[in-house]
Amino acid sequence: MKRNNYQTEGRQRLLQFLAKNPDRQFTAEEICRAVNGGEQGKSSVYRQLSGLCREDAVRCFRSAQLGRSVYQYVGGECCDCRNHFHAKCMQCGRMEHLACGDSSEFARHLLTEHGFDIDCGQSMLYGLCADCRRKQGGASR
Repeated sequence: MKRNNYQTEGRQRLLQFLAKNPDRQFTAEEICRAVNGGEQGKSSVYRQLSGLCREDAVRCFRSAQLGRSVYQYVGGECCDCRNHFHAKCMQCGRMEHLACGDSSEFARHLLTEHGFDIDCGQSMLYGLCADCRRKQGGASR
């Protein structure tokens, strides 16, 4: 049974907030505070996030640092997250889509050479973004 996705005011506020921050990830609590101003409507935010994940407008990642799930907007002009890796800056928290052919090539290498079938859409590489490296004097390893 297909459910209708009603365009409620709350859903529109949630989508607008996430769409304005496509390079960031948020916990459900952070989204609730930003969209509703607090704890009110928390169960509604969780339901909306779940629906948006099913629609592939939002992706849910597990944050090892936070020990909980975080959500990120991937709808609109964003590319297909299932086919590329993601890089997250440990300094500023910015997340980038690595939507170049190298992601699928590396995933293919992992499968053929190591027998490991990686889920690119759930991948997260941690390091420092170009801006944060520049701020630190451009030091690299």
